[in-house]
Amino acid sequence: MPRDLPIAWLQLTQSRAKFVVAVTGVVVSVLLMWMQLGFLDALYRSATSIARHLHGDLVLLSPSTKTFMQLEPFANRHIARGLGHDGVDRVYALYVGMAMWKNPWNGEKRRLFVFGMEPDYAVFEAPGLEDVLHTTLAPDAGIFDIASRPEFGPVGAAFRKGKPVVAEINGRQIRIAGVTTIGAGFQADGNFVTSTANYLRIMNDPRSGTVHVGVLRLKPGVDHRQVQRDLAAMYGSEITVLTTDELVLREYAFLTKTAPIGFVFTLGTIVGCVIGFAIVYQVLYTDISNHLPQFATLKAMGYTDRYLAGVVVQEALILAGTGFIPGSLLAMCLFGVAKAATMLPMFVTWDRAIEVFVMTFAMCTVSGLLAMRRLKAADPAEIF
Repeated sequence: MPRDLPIAWLQLTQSRAKFVVAVTGVVVSVLLMWMQLGFLDALYRSATSIARHLHGDLVLLSPSTKTFMQLEPFANRHIARGLGHDGVDRVYALYVGMAMWKNPWNGEKRRLFVFGMEPDYAVFEAPGLEDVLHTTLAPDAGIFDIASRPEFGPVGAAFRKGKPVVAEINGRQIRIAGVTTIGAGFQADGNFVTSTANYLRIMNDPRSGTVHVGVLRLKPGVDHRQVQRDLAAMYGSEITVLTTDELVLREYAFLTKTAPIGFVFTLGTIVGCVIGFAIVYQVLYTDISNHLPQFATLKAMGYTDRYLAGVVVQEALILAGTGFIPGSLLAMCLFGVAKAATMLPMFVTWDRAIEVFVMTFAMCTVSGLLAMRRLKAADPAEIF
């Protein structure tokens, strides 16, 4: 009832100090939910970035592979076997490994992902990658990810100025022949792309007969699901055959159900809700307790419990609205700071804003509904 709003507002703001404390508690809760969900979203985005941007229709993986960022190798002969299906146009091999980068300016060492692929085809999409991939034909040459953390050194700035950049990866001197933009993640702070031959030299990997991922491009018009079923029957238990969408969903499932870091951020979001719930409930419960004679008077005047309950719920919603806006604005500022400091893909989206608002709304509403139990003590006899 809109006519009830002044009562709810006046009752909340009667004590300015308590109102400010209550709104501050909601702001902290909203901010905590934003940050936890933001980091969780950044985890999903960074962990599934390559999987989401693969240039292919089907993916071949070892059955031992649990997540795309911890790939188990399988025999290279399985790549060629995929070409035996009439619906398969091309098959490409992708190598993925973790290596140690030595900053050529200060000697600091950091881990980064190294991706190996044939120089004639970009297996995954990244800005500028396809245009410079041919430069990896040269021995000990590769493409650096300029979205890597700044601790790797001013590689992008030096390269754009035409200065030669030579760094060490796993103790081997590597020339930067091009740059791209992939983005840092939780497992590694940077990325480097090179040819298959250079990858095997950098990783000092004698197992040239193995590969980490097979990316299949199918012929136009073929039934993707049917080709997947045919290949799965052909490979049996030796190889897992997935669509690119299934691969992304599997990564999400691994992060949410298996990886502890996903659980940590989810738990942090729940804690934020609990903090806000406790603060709002305490404020409303105290407010009702302090105004029991006034509520009893309203009852004596003929106002129903439903009417009084509506006033309490409106108080909860006022707290939700006044806390959500500043909490969200503060989160936007902190997202920018966190993105600049960590290079993680942290974004404020409308979907996320709606999610946080719904949680804030539910948190405050439930607090109000529980606090309303105190209204049962508002006996009209108390006015006499």
